[in-house]
Amino acid sequence: MKGVVASNGKCELRHNLPVPTVSGKEILIKVHYTALNRADTMQAVGKYPPPPGVTEVLGLEATGEVVKTGPDCKKFKEGDRVMALLAGGGYAEFVAVDERQAMEIPNGISFRHAAAIPETWLTAYQLLFFVAQVKSSDTVLIHAAGSGVGTAAIQLCSKIVGARVIATAGSQEKLEKAKELGATKCINRKTGPWLDSVLEATEGKGVSVILDCIGYPYVPQNLKAVAPDGRWVLYGLMGGPSNEIDLQVNLRSILLKRVQLRASTLRSRSVGKAKYIWHFLAPKLTHSLFTKSIRKILYLSSAKMLINFCPKV
Repeated sequence: MKGVVASNGKCELRHNLPVPTVSGKEILIKVHYTALNRADTMQAVGKYPPPPGVTEVLGLEATGEVVKTGPDCKKFKEGDRVMALLAGGGYAEFVAVDERQAMEIPNGISFRHAAAIPETWLTAYQLLFFVAQVKSSDTVLIHAAGSGVGTAAIQLCSKIVGARVIATAGSQEKLEKAKELGATKCINRKTGPWLDSVLEATEGKGVSVILDCIGYPYVPQNLKAVAPDGRWVLYGLMGGPSNEIDLQVNLRSILLKRVQLRASTLRSRSVGKAKYIWHFLAPKLTHSLFTKSIRKILYLSSAKMLINFCPKV
């Protein structure tokens, strides 16, 4: 089968990869669509290796139809339309995955649109409801609001929970989209200190929840932006490494404000946890208020374009 793998910082289309075999509760999916995530671009340049034992083929999600089931499968049968959360392997013609990490595509959602759901929407949902335990009375600061997780989180906060959303992003286009999706305050991080705008919008009280995929560069500002007893959820390190942070001062600030610093990644979640998140998210996917948009369609034959499509890591 054909599939895209990372080799020496480049994406390479290979034509002779073996079709995965299935066992136990696994299903074999004939892939119709997959999606491009920042983790894929990071893996391609050697900065985010797959977990031990996971295929070298890129791709953290996929949609398609079930063509084969393992002997212990009970949830799906051949011909079912599914979308799946993967540890890898989505950029290929076929992928095998435990059935507990897959979900039937709801009526009214195409293969194409469903491919943009598993990684971003499950990540956003678990961050907000399992980790941050967001409530309607919360004010939520969402960094990188123009990202897939950011756009999903804005909608889940504003349209399902009713929480107030403050969004930061690096372009006016992204901020306009954030506002359209439900953010009440949108801040361009490139035009001035975003912290001042956050404190002004909250009358100096700070926010009760921060969704942070930036990491080190935002630590000092986040500590000033979060309210006492606030929840700061770290789920990425897009800002890169840093050796300049004074941990003693930061830990003191965390202690004095009683900040709850929580961290989470979805790729390393257990199969059972993925199934649990699917259970709660599934009924909400067809919500008429949600916006599902696709920016661009790429094909396996355009493997060399994949690494260049997202911003440099």
